[in-house]
Amino acid sequence: MIRLNCFLEIADSSMKQKAIDTAVELVELSLHDKGCITYEAFGSLTSDNHIEIVETWQDEESLKAHSESEHFRRLVPELEKCGTLTLEKFTF
Repeated sequence: MIRLNCFLEIADSSMKQKAIDTAVELVELSLHDKGCITYEAFGSLTSDNHIEIVETWQDEESLKAHSESEHFRRLVPELEKCGTLTLEKFTF
């Protein structure tokens, strides 16, 4: 299995709602991707400008297909417009 922790630091508070809406749409659509075990978005309790998306995938093939999906290619660039994305990847 593969776990991704994606962190978004929102650049400006005026982008927060767009970031939230985009993250929610990404989660809702990605949950239907083959090989998706979990896909969730969380807001920080200590910082108003942080969102984390936590994903668990069955295997590398599933993750690759997800990254090539229409919704991923459309929505991730929108998140990047809202701030800085960083990624942690774990295989277990």
